[in-house]
Amino acid sequence: MSIFDAINFAFRSIISTPLRSGLTALGVIVGVTSVIVLVSLGQGIKKQVEDEITALGTNLLFITASSEDSTTGVQGARNSGLSLTLSDAEKLISSNISGVRNIAPQIDFPAQLIAGNYNVEATVFGTTPEYIDVISTETLSGEFITQKDVDTKALRMVLGSEIAKTLFPDQEAIGKIVRLSLFNRFDFRFLVTGVMKPKGGKDDDDFSVFIPVSTMQNRIGFLRNPTGDVNVFRIIVRSEDDVEKELVSNKISENLKLIHNVDKPDFEITSMDQLLEASNQVTGALTLFLGSIAGISLLVGAIGVGNIMLVSVTERTREIGTLRSIGATKFDIRLQFVTEALTICLLGGILGIIIGIIICLNLSDISFGDAENLSAVVTPTSVIIAFVVSFFVGLISGAYPAYRASELDPIEALRSE
Repeated sequence: MSIFDAINFAFRSIISTPLRSGLTALGVIVGVTSVIVLVSLGQGIKKQVEDEITALGTNLLFITASSEDSTTGVQGARNSGLSLTLSDAEKLISSNISGVRNIAPQIDFPAQLIAGNYNVEATVFGTTPEYIDVISTETLSGEFITQKDVDTKALRMVLGSEIAKTLFPDQEAIGKIVRLSLFNRFDFRFLVTGVMKPKGGKDDDDFSVFIPVSTMQNRIGFLRNPTGDVNVFRIIVRSEDDVEKELVSNKISENLKLIHNVDKPDFEITSMDQLLEASNQVTGALTLFLGSIAGISLLVGAIGVGNIMLVSVTERTREIGTLRSIGATKFDIRLQFVTEALTICLLGGILGIIIGIIICLNLSDISFGDAENLSAVVTPTSVIIAFVVSFFVGLISGAYPAYRASELDPIEALRSE
C-alpha cells in the first residue's frame, strides 16, 4: 500500500463518519486555537512592554537611592532610601561627565487634582527644567518648569495633555488655578503654566503633572531633609547616542561615590537595556505559562483522537481481517490507521490555526472598560509550532491503535461480527 492509497482510505473513512470525525477533530481544533491565541497574547504583552520602555529612549540611565540599610543590611521598600538629593544631580551636571547629555532629578507621588467641578487622580512628578530634554519631550503650550521655579519653590504646575482635557474640557488650562490635595491632609493651589505635548496611547506623561522638585519639601515639614537639601527618589541621566552606556554608568558611579564620600555605592544605576532584559524575562515566562495551559487542552484533544482510533479498530475488525486476507501486510495496516489519525489532526490543526489567527486579529477591537485593549502578535514561529505539534499529536495518538490493528489475527478478525 502506497502513502497515497493510505491517504485515500483515510479520507473515505473520515467522510463515512463525518459527525464522529468532526467531534474528534474538534479537540485538536480547540487545542491549536488555544495555543495560537494564548502564545500570541504573551507576545503582544511583550511587545507592549518593549514599546513603552523604548518610547522613553534606549539611552537612559536611572540612579535610585539604595534601599538597603547600611547598618543592618536589610532591604527596604522602593524609594525608601534617602541617599540621593537635588544637590547630587547639580554636582553631577557640573562634573561635565563625558558621554552624558543631561541629568534630571525626580520625585513622584499620587495626588488628587481639583479644578472647579472636575477632579482627577494623577501622578505628580517633582523635577527640574532638564527633565524635558532628558525625556525628549516638549510642551504643547505655555512653558515647562524653570530654574527660577525650582529656586523659589514656586507653586507652578505643568499638566499632561490628558489631565488638561479632564480638568479643563472646554477652556484653556494655562493661567488657571488647580487645587492639589495630598494625603487627604494638605491642599495647595497651583498656577498652571504649561500643557505637555500629547504622546498618545497610555503614555504616563499624558496622565501626569509636573511641579518644581523643591516645592513639596518646602511646604510639608516631614518631607524636608534635615540638612536643608531636597531628597529625590531618582536621578535620570540621558547619555549621548554614540557612547557605551556601561562606560557612562561606571563614570557616574565613581563621581557619585566621591560626592557621597563613600567606598561602597549607596545608590543603584539601572539602564534601559537592563529594564528591557528584565521585562523580556518576565514576559517570556508568561508566554511559556500561557502556552503550557494551551498545551493541556491540546493533550486532551490527543487523548480523544487516540480513544476514537481504538474504537475504530474494534469496529473495523472484519475490514482489517479482509485486508490481511488479500495480502495487506502489518505495515500496511499500521500505515492506514496512522494516516487516518494524522489526517484528522492535521485538518484540525489547520482549522485551529485559521480560527486562532482570526481571533487574534480581532482582539484589539475588544474593549474592557477603561483597561487598555488586548493586543496579540501572531508570529510565524507560533503557527509553525502549532502545526508541528498537531502533526505529532496525530502520530502519537494513532501509533498504538495502529499497532493493535496490525496485531489482530486475520482468521479471528474475519470471524468477528
